[in-house]
Amino acid sequence: MNFVVANATDQGPLLVSGNPRDWGDTRNSDSDFSVSGLSAKKEHRKKRGDCITVFHQLWEGMPLRYSYGKVVNNVEEQVLCQKNDTLVRCNS
Repeated sequence: MNFVVANATDQGPLLVSGNPRDWGDTRNSDSDFSVSGLSAKKEHRKKRGDCITVFHQLWEGMPLRYSYGKVVNNVEEQVLCQKNDTLVRCNS
């Protein structure tokens, strides 16, 4: 979807709202989450790179743009920790 939007708008991504979540975050290392996240999988970076290369070839160019744009203030990463058999936000 990033390729479609970037190609149509010639713009980089823009965070509008929400709490980004990375299941591969090492702060989840006490639970099974750290091994279940996409970025925690073995060979993830290679497969991701191969996939982007294929898209680059199919699109005959690279529409993706670097961007750090943000519409909302103070959006923090959401990380969950297990406390008393319940998942809670680690940041709280």
